[in-house]
Amino acid sequence: MNVRLLQAIDPVGAVVLISEVSGVDEALLGYANRLVAEGFSVAMPDLWWRTGRPDLSVEGGMARAIEAVRDSEALLDVREALAGLAGVPGPRFVMGFCLGGLYARMAACALPGLAGAVEFYGRIRYPSISEAKPVQPLDLVSGLGCPIQCHFGSEDTVSPPAHVDELEQRLSGRGHAAQVFRYAGCGHAFLNPNRPSFQAAPAALAWSRAMRFLGEQSAL
Repeated sequence: MNVRLLQAIDPVGAVVLISEVSGVDEALLGYANRLVAEGFSVAMPDLWWRTGRPDLSVEGGMARAIEAVRDSEALLDVREALAGLAGVPGPRFVMGFCLGGLYARMAACALPGLAGAVEFYGRIRYPSISEAKPVQPLDLVSGLGCPIQCHFGSEDTVSPPAHVDELEQRLSGRGHAAQVFRYAGCGHAFLNPNRPSFQAAPAALAWSRAMRFLGEQSAL
């Protein structure tokens, strides 16, 4: 397994930061460095270390890349990344973007010992289930084991508003704090500065909310 680690000086906690389909790239490292500046050590697992990441530039490359990641193996990678942060003091969090946002939510529903999860526009329903993705993500929400904060654009076609409504309904009454934020006029990947969909003001607001959430959960 490949994991990139960034250590904070005098850390207040640790975050497993899970990438979108493009993997551990400049955009993800930018957010990782911002987490380190807030006092969190960061582990970034490479979800494609088993198979190699398909070429996203060719037709169908993104769909093949997503399908190449088995849900069970991704959660195992998150678990092992958490184990690699065992020596870091403070609470443990998961955070992710797009595909990583989905796995941050799944981890919050499947892995014990987390203080919280932050999801940025993860998929809520698969177009179909498969051997690699055998359960609809929405059906896993009943296992939520920690507070969660979720961020979605109102124009997102990957996680459309109707699916976000379903997710929010499922999250309510689960016994853990759940926040779902929607951003008017934003599409998918609006926090990625290297994508045409990036929107600076909503991205800054979403990030500030995420940092407030981590701080609040760390103080408990």
